[in-house]
Amino acid sequence: MKPLSLFLHRIYRTVVKVGLALNYDFFTWREEDLPKGPKIFCSNHFSSSDVHFVTTLTDEPLHMVIGPAFGIPVIGSFLGWTEQIKALSKEDRRHVVDQAVAYLKKGDSVYIFPEGGLNTQEEMMPFKQGIAEMYLSHPVPIVPIGLIAPRRRVRNKISKTARREMRVVSRNYYANIGKVMEFPEALEVAKVDRVAAREMILRELRKTIDSLIVEIKTDKFWS
Repeated sequence: MKPLSLFLHRIYRTVVKVGLALNYDFFTWREEDLPKGPKIFCSNHFSSSDVHFVTTLTDEPLHMVIGPAFGIPVIGSFLGWTEQIKALSKEDRRHVVDQAVAYLKKGDSVYIFPEGGLNTQEEMMPFKQGIAEMYLSHPVPIVPIGLIAPRRRVRNKISKTARREMRVVSRNYYANIGKVMEFPEALEVAKVDRVAAREMILRELRKTIDSLIVEIKTDKFWS
């Protein structure tokens, strides 16, 4: 990440952390210390607020894939100066994987949640193939994260950018960070069948993140 972009991103992350400390009960669990070096952070798409929260989970340079949920003009413009990966339009989305891989090769980490509708509190929406393509193009550890909030803390608001209702979280927010995942078998399968290799990765990610969400509800903390 370029020095100016990194400086601006640190300012943004500090503002988010202060906002969390003042306005939210934000609980995080981590199964293990994360390895050094580039990683792909991936969560379920629970809320349009997700990306802001995830920036606080690591102090490393982090390039976020940002979409229409960033409907606040000031924040959207600011993030545009911090080397984030735009996924605002169909044309933008065609370049997401290539841009993410370029950052991973430079030693930086990337955060992505699946495109499409928001998942319910009970089950995840199907993952898109982007994250699997990133891994197959440049294998680095994937960090699975389960995100959720109590129902009473969730509300819908109209996003001017997306031109539809978006789910946002108020007050409580929980993040459960699982052990890093790697997929050597999928890399072998990809040599002859890339589609099958993608499905292997996505299937395991879905199962893992589902279990992280269930763990919050049962073994961790729920209110």
